[in-house]
Amino acid sequence: MEFEALNPNLYAQVLDELEIIPSTKPYQILFYGSRERGDYHTDSDLNFYLVAHSTDQMKSQFIDSISKALQKLEDVAPVNMIAGDADSLRHRLKISEPGSVQLMEASSVFFGEGIFEDLKADWDRWKEREIPKSDLIQYLEKRIRFFKQQVTRNVKDEIAQLERITTLTLHIWALQNIEDLTHIELLKMDTPDQLVPLFTNLYRKELEAPIWELLELQTKVRRLKVDIRWKRDVSREDIHETKYKLISLRNDEEFMMNLWA
Repeated sequence: MEFEALNPNLYAQVLDELEIIPSTKPYQILFYGSRERGDYHTDSDLNFYLVAHSTDQMKSQFIDSISKALQKLEDVAPVNMIAGDADSLRHRLKISEPGSVQLMEASSVFFGEGIFEDLKADWDRWKEREIPKSDLIQYLEKRIRFFKQQVTRNVKDEIAQLERITTLTLHIWALQNIEDLTHIELLKMDTPDQLVPLFTNLYRKELEAPIWELLELQTKVRRLKVDIRWKRDVSREDIHETKYKLISLRNDEEFMMNLWA
């Protein structure tokens, strides 16, 4: 872990705080993303995935305490944490959902023990099967509907909404149009720096004009996401233009109505 080498005392403080947080069930924190892989750049953040029982996740104090402990690492880079329970993660693994594939194939245990190891054992069996494309597409379409219906509270939420919808739309296109899709490709689709090169290099012959435009939009949204995370000025005009472009590419009148309601 790169940040451990940068500041071992800070790393130890975070682990000490996590040790004393009360929980109903054991929990684990996974570390993933470019900082974990070592291919990060100066704008890269620290990505964590909290695997905790649903009864603990319902306690705001539990989530807040873990977030507060991890925030100490902001001295290294902005911290991003996502939470989920083992059962939902296991379901996502069964259908080869790209985010869960990345957690199993390209993450390390930051804190805790037991849960990840069991999930990894299941995944090592399941990944030998063919990707269940229809089930995965159905799940991703459901996720798009979820993000479309979200009420955004601020600029950060708006950009995150656009980023997820753009990314998931590209995932679905690949599942529908690439015959010999592999789990490694699914992993790369959930890796921001690798998604666009994957499409433009490996799928170049299959790409049509709207997908090229969507890839350009994905790059722009990612840049906005980095800027807002590092507290740089973000133009409202850029966000509005990005929304309209995404709506146009998706031919999504319902989404347009939800965005401007």
